[in-house]
Amino acid sequence: MKYLLFAVSLFLFVPSFVDGQDDTSRPIVQFLLKRGYVFPDSIGKRHSTDTSHKWPDTLYYNTEYKAKRMGSITIPYFFSSIEIAHGNITVSPAVNLGLGYTWFGGDFIFDENDKIIVDPKLFYGVFANTGLENGLSLKRGGLYAAGFVGVSSFTLIFGYDIINKSPSIGVGGRIDFYSISQNFLHVLGKVHSVRKHKRIDPPITRE
Repeated sequence: MKYLLFAVSLFLFVPSFVDGQDDTSRPIVQFLLKRGYVFPDSIGKRHSTDTSHKWPDTLYYNTEYKAKRMGSITIPYFFSSIEIAHGNITVSPAVNLGLGYTWFGGDFIFDENDKIIVDPKLFYGVFANTGLENGLSLKRGGLYAAGFVGVSSFTLIFGYDIINKSPSIGVGGRIDFYSISQNFLHVLGKVHSVRKHKRIDPPITRE
């Protein structure tokens, strides 16, 4: 488990360090530039990298947007699991952690305080878990290839222990990396506004 926590800490530190070397542009501006958005006030707009027209021509603060789906690296965890092996059913109360990826639908808003507020709905994903919290023996802890599905903070996890050759099911939650840093939020597919922006909603510009 200590190796998993070290890897996660390193993964979180490196992007933050790299971002620290960027210019002083606002976080939302950097977020959009990295995802191919071309601002209306950009010089040479005709040389847009957004060849799929993924983003609307103009984005506004305080306006709800929806993408085909969103995604993020995630750490699922579950408080207990039910394993079925050799005809026996075992309930394990141990807390297990994994590392995986989640896809979800929902809305998001660009806040004027340079934060992206996400309202996720139904989500699903995949992850791997070594079970090292039960000791360094993989035989004891297991090696799981798993998936999960859920709504809000509820997560139903189902997987298969590759080493012990047993299926399992559990209930828990998840920590999405985008909640730590918006740089981990992936916007997949075309984006459209949920409602027409209000007149008082300022457009997002590079300035």
